[in-house]
Amino acid sequence: MMKLTTIFLALCLFQNTFCLDYDGWLNIKMEHSLNCNFEKYCTRGTITLKSIRAGTAVIDQINFNKKHIDELKELAELDEFYTLRTLVSTAETKDVEIFTFIKAKSFLENGLSDIIRAWVLPNGEVIALSLQAANSSQSKSMEYKNAENKLNSSFYIRHVDQAPLPDTASYIQKLEREREAREKGELKDNRSFLAKYWMYIVPIAIFVMISGAANPEPAGQAR
Repeated sequence: MMKLTTIFLALCLFQNTFCLDYDGWLNIKMEHSLNCNFEKYCTRGTITLKSIRAGTAVIDQINFNKKHIDELKELAELDEFYTLRTLVSTAETKDVEIFTFIKAKSFLENGLSDIIRAWVLPNGEVIALSLQAANSSQSKSMEYKNAENKLNSSFYIRHVDQAPLPDTASYIQKLEREREAREKGELKDNRSFLAKYWMYIVPIAIFVMISGAANPEPAGQAR
């Protein structure tokens, strides 16, 4: 039976207003490859937000049993990764697949405690997820038998600012105005003589220098 864990979602704040422009629901289905029988991935749980701005997320996930732990230990002995497959859905998008992973040994040593972060654009689009072991003050010895073991997960949102877009339309309009002004003779060229005609002066100067080097003046005859 799944157990509910309610946590508060950390939102980016700026001058007492939310950095996110978008407000709507967010659902993240979590799957992993432990104790899945013949399937490649099977359910680990879900993270649900009815409203991003409300700031409350609900994590609903399974507890690990002995078979989960044994398979996780096998990965740890091989220094392999524990992989999380997520399907992210919002009011605008549906089941966007994102993979994230963590060292199996680190996950075990930290008592099945992990931190999941979602990187979100101002429009509410989730562009990345990260999985990290929670750095517990004391690592636990993972000698499990038949008892079920609770996953201890925390979830946070990280705001990603979009880079400013170039004002291409204004730049094209400026070039068009300059072109029209040149055609009408309204745009004066205030450049110096050298700036205007350097492409003609430089070749002539080089030619003179080469000619002088190729034809040196003969030495004066002694009297």
